[in-house]
Amino acid sequence: MADTLELDGLNELRAALLEERQTIVASVRKLRDTRRQKGTFVLGDGAAAGPRLVAVQHQIDVVESIIATLTKG
Repeated sequence: MADTLELDGLNELRAALLEERQTIVASVRKLRDTRRQKGTFVLGDGAAAGPRLVAVQHQIDVVESIIATLTKG
């Protein structure tokens, strides 16, 4: 029972992290599109989101690894 609750929680965490990754990508896309429309786009717009995107992806990888370990046993 505890394993099932833990696995459910990890799956919810994974879903939330995937959603966060999509939100970051969408916000960068919106920023770039807006700046292109205004003619203020410069190379590197949205680059500040890069480290956050990498961190979220790392968190996703860790959670997926834990889920894989729990489901093997």
